[in-house]
Amino acid sequence: MQYKIEKKDNGVFDATINVSKEEWNDALNSAYEKNKGKYNIPGFRKGHAPRNIIEKNYGVGAFVNEAIDEIYYKAYTLVLKEHEEIKPIDAPKLDIKKLDDTGVDMVLSIPCVPEFKLAQYKGLSFTKQKVKVSAKQIDEEIHNSLLRSSRLVETNKPVKMDDFVTLDFDGYIDGKQFDGGKADNYQLKIGSHSFIDTFEDQLVGLNVGDKKDVLVTFPENYHEKSLANKPATFKVEIKNIRERIMPELNDEFVSNSTEFETVEQYKASIKEKLTNEANEKAEIELDNDILDKIIDDTEFNAPDVMVDEEFNRQLNGMTQQMKYQGLRLEDYVAYIGKTMDDFKKEIRVSSARNVKARLVLEQLIRTENLDITEKDIDKKVEELAKDSGKSVEEFKKQVNNDMVNRIANELLMKRLVDFLRANNTIN
Repeated sequence: MQYKIEKKDNGVFDATINVSKEEWNDALNSAYEKNKGKYNIPGFRKGHAPRNIIEKNYGVGAFVNEAIDEIYYKAYTLVLKEHEEIKPIDAPKLDIKKLDDTGVDMVLSIPCVPEFKLAQYKGLSFTKQKVKVSAKQIDEEIHNSLLRSSRLVETNKPVKMDDFVTLDFDGYIDGKQFDGGKADNYQLKIGSHSFIDTFEDQLVGLNVGDKKDVLVTFPENYHEKSLANKPATFKVEIKNIRERIMPELNDEFVSNSTEFETVEQYKASIKEKLTNEANEKAEIELDNDILDKIIDDTEFNAPDVMVDEEFNRQLNGMTQQMKYQGLRLEDYVAYIGKTMDDFKKEIRVSSARNVKARLVLEQLIRTENLDITEKDIDKKVEELAKDSGKSVEEFKKQVNNDMVNRIANELLMKRLVDFLRANNTIN
C-alpha cells in the first residue's frame, strides 16, 4: 500500500491511498471469509460456497463494502502511525477515486486542529481592580443578617410594601376568564415585582377581607403570546396579611446570634469578610482579563466539527436541565422572549468561543512545557482530605479517575495563570 500526504487549509490532511491489485484481492478474500456464512447457495452447504459462485449469484459487489472498510482501517492506522503530526479531531471523510480489478485509489480527508500562531502573551500590562468596601455594603450585609433572624407576624394593618399577602385572584380579558389567570390562597410579597405591571402597587392600603378590581396590561414581550399587550382585570380578595418584624441591631443581638460580643466587632468582621471576598473576585477577574486578552488576540477560527460537538453538548445539557425542572427548552426560550433560532445562534457563538479558548490554552501549555506531576496531585488530595475532615486514606477511597482528571486540570490552569502573571506586568 502506497500513500502520500498533502496538508490542506484549516487543519485538513489529505492522504491519497493507492491499493494494488494483490492487496485489493486479499481484502476481498478476507471479506469473503468473514461473511460467506451469510449466503445460501443451492448445491453448497451454508458457508462453503466459493467466492466466485457467491458473486455470480449475489453480484460482484457482494464483498466490496466489507473490503473497503478493511482497506480504510489499515490505511488510516498506517498514516497515523507514521505521521505523529496528524492529530484527528473527527473521523476522516472517504472519497473513492477508482475501484476495479486493478486496485483501488482513494483519498482520506483527515480533519485536525488547524495550526495557528499564538498572540503575544508575555510583556503585557494588566490592571487589578482596586478593592474598597463601602459603608453601604456593610449595612446591606447587616440588613441581610437581620432579615434571616426576622419573623413574619399576622397583622390587621393595611397592606404596605414588603408585606406578605395571601389572596384569591381571578383574571379576565374582554370580560372572559383566561387560562392561568386564577388562583386561591396565593402567597405574594408586595414589592417583589412577581406580578405584571402595577398589580402589587394597587394592593397597598387594602385590608383583610377587602375586594378590588386590579387593572393591568400584559407586557408586549410576555411569554404567552395570546396575552401579550392585552389589558386585563383581576378580581382580588385579601385573605391574610403578614408583616416582617426585624430584630434590633445591638450588642445583645450580636452576642446571641454571632461569635462576637459587640456591634463594632461584628461590623469589623463583616468588613474583613467583604474585603476578602472582593479581593478574591478581583483576582479572578484579573486572571480572566489576562486569558481573554490572549484568546481574543489569537487569530484563527475553531474547526466546525469541534464547534458542532460543543454546540450539541451545550444544547443537550440545557435541554436536560429544563427537563429536570419540568420544562421544555422551547417554553423556557419563549419565556425569556427569544426565538429558538436566536437562542441557538447565541449557543453557537458561545460554543465557538469555548473551543477556541480551549485550543489556545492547550497550545500555551505545550509551548511553555507546563505540566503536573503525580506528586502535585497527591499534595492536592491531601489538602482536600484535610478540608473534608477525613484521613488521606479515607478520602482516597472516594477519588475516581474523573476526580483525578479534574484536580489535574485545575492545577494545570493555576500553573498557567501563575506563569502568565509572572511574565506580565500587573498594576
